Amino acid sequence: MDTTITSAAPIYNLLIAERGDVVADAARVAEQALRETTGTLDFGLPAGDTA
Repeated sequence: MDTTITSAAPIYNLLIAERGDVVADAARVAEQALRETTGTLDFGLPAGDTA
């Protein structure tokens, strides 16, 4: 058995077909919220400053 080959888990594909891709949906909503709040929550920090 070649363990270097990766494949999607069939149960995950079935769940996505039944319920939708919740992880991808959450990522899209988070990105949208980030874009919408970027100007609103401006703390005056330089871009890229995470401290």
